[in-house]
Amino acid sequence: MNLTAKWNNFTFYARGNGFFGGKGFKDNSYYWVRGDNKYSDAVLNRWTPETAATATYPRLTTTNGENNFRASDFWMFKTDRFELAQVQVSYDLPKYLLNGSFVKGLNFFVNGNNLLTISKERKHFEMNVGSAPQTRFYNIGVKATF
Repeated sequence: MNLTAKWNNFTFYARGNGFFGGKGFKDNSYYWVRGDNKYSDAVLNRWTPETAATATYPRLTTTNGENNFRASDFWMFKTDRFELAQVQVSYDLPKYLLNGSFVKGLNFFVNGNNLLTISKERKHFEMNVGSAPQTRFYNIGVKATF
């Protein structure tokens, strides 16, 4: 969905993306446990006899670990989310200020991208494993027409 609002020479633009009804698996190397060598923060609340009543993660093994890589509904999650993909505010310089100039139009803008994710699984969606990290970025610029 997108929204554009104009007032005087200002323009406000926002674009959001919604994803609803899907399911995914947490099955990348971040979640895979490799004995004592590597584990994610997801396993810190693992099952042990002492944490049997409060554990939110299954029992782990430090042997060959074949059970640590099995797909199950434990790893399934809803992919429902709303993302605020872009917001931009711009200002068009009034044309009368450019009379007699070789510049026909001048626009100043500020925008931001990947600003917000609303989801129970926000941290998962904002994490990239094995590739460039997800980023938010901001731009300030001028657009001129001649």
